Amino acid sequence: MTSAAILRSSIEVRLPSAFAPSRRSTRQTILTGIAAIDAMTSGIPLSALTEICGSNLASSGKTSLLHSLLAQASEKYFCALVDAGDSFDPASAEGAEVNFSRLLWVRCGSYLEKTRQKLPPMEQAFKAADMLLQSGGFGLIVMDLSSIPEKIVRRVPLSSWFRFSRVLEKQNTALVVLGQRPHATSCAELVLELKARPAAWPGKL
Repeated sequence: MTSAAILRSSIEVRLPSAFAPSRRSTRQTILTGIAAIDAMTSGIPLSALTEICGSNLASSGKTSLLHSLLAQASEKYFCALVDAGDSFDPASAEGAEVNFSRLLWVRCGSYLEKTRQKLPPMEQAFKAADMLLQSGGFGLIVMDLSSIPEKIVRRVPLSSWFRFSRVLEKQNTALVVLGQRPHATSCAELVLELKARPAAWPGKL
C-alpha cells in the first residue's frame, strides 16, 4: 500500500465522509421566458442577487428581458419593480402579458416629485428594495437603475451589495438589478451582460 493510500485510509477511519462526493443543492429559479437565456442559465436564481446589464445607447434587449421575466414570474409569484428613473412602460409590459394584479410598481422619480423629498432617486430605490426584502412575500424584486448615471451607481459601496446578498440567502426571493454595467461583483450569483448585434446586410447595394 502506498503512503497516499495509507493516508487516505487513516483519514477515512476518522472522517468517513471526507472523500464522499459532494452534492450540490439544486437552487430554484425563475425562467425568463427567453429560450436562449434559460438554456444557458437555467433561469434567475432565487435566494440570490442577479445583475442584468446593457448599454442605454443601443437596444441591448434589457427591456424585453425585463418584461418577459415579469410575465413569467407573475404567473406564480408576487413581484415588485423598484423603478429608480420612473421609466417603466405599462403598455409594453401589458403586451408581454405581465400579470399586474401581482406586480407592485414603486415609482421613485414620480414619488420624489409628489412628496418634494430631497432623497435622491437611487438612494430612494435602495431603501425601497431593502424594505421589500425585509417585508418578505415577494418571489421577484427588480431594481431598475438603468436611468441612473454610471458615475452615481459606481459610488454604491460594496457593503450595500453584500448586505443584499446576505439577506437573500435566508429568503425565497430573487433580486434582479438592471443597470448599464455590473457593480455587485462577487455579491451577484449571476451576471448577464446584453449587447446589441451589429446590423448585417444580405448583400451590397
